[in-house]
Amino acid sequence: MHRVYCKSVSESNKKFLIDESQSHHLIKALRIKKDSLVEIFDGKGKSAECKVIKLSRKICEVERVGILKSDISPKRILTTVIPVIKKSNFNFMIEKLAEVGVNKFIIYRPDLADQSVAKKDLTRMIKKSSEIIINVSKQCGNNFLPDIEESKSLNEAIKLLESNNQVYIFDTEASEYFNQQELGINSSVTIITGPESGFSDNELKLIDMQNIKKRYLGENILRAETAPIFVSSLVKNHFGKI
Repeated sequence: MHRVYCKSVSESNKKFLIDESQSHHLIKALRIKKDSLVEIFDGKGKSAECKVIKLSRKICEVERVGILKSDISPKRILTTVIPVIKKSNFNFMIEKLAEVGVNKFIIYRPDLADQSVAKKDLTRMIKKSSEIIINVSKQCGNNFLPDIEESKSLNEAIKLLESNNQVYIFDTEASEYFNQQELGINSSVTIITGPESGFSDNELKLIDMQNIKKRYLGENILRAETAPIFVSSLVKNHFGKI
């Protein structure tokens, strides 16, 4: 059964319109027909089986015919603090992190940003990221959409972190190797990674002033888009989600 994202599925009205972008996918790409059944999720853990009752060129209207199901919210949250990098690499990174099961993204503009993205509109990149995350969630069956926040700098991103999280930053100059066994039994985890050119001196000084554990991931130097995917997989595996 095809899956579609629409916040209206969990509202009181059983009949509702699907957002235009999602309707377009159903109508143009999947060639959905009237009376077809689709699964719709609201991004907050709720989903239900719905029947297509009306189609136009751009909009699809459905009626909720199944029981509204509620998934249990995850107790342990994985947050990734990731930099803006080259567009194609950035989109790949967001896609794969969403597939692994990252619960929250904080996207920051690094001091040593690549010139090709230094002046990019961060808000537009965030919007594109939201579209990627929705598509990933449709495919992998996740009914909770990860939260996304933007920040102008690493300093601002760190201020957005939850105080009770275990926070790790990954840098090739770190002296201690990351070990999954140091993760708490019930704690949530935040990981911070840098851009292609690494962290600036000012960012490293900032990190040293915070209660952040600095680690490295092994002898191989990983790409900016690969490092967060690699360590997120380790953390989610520790959570028992992989």
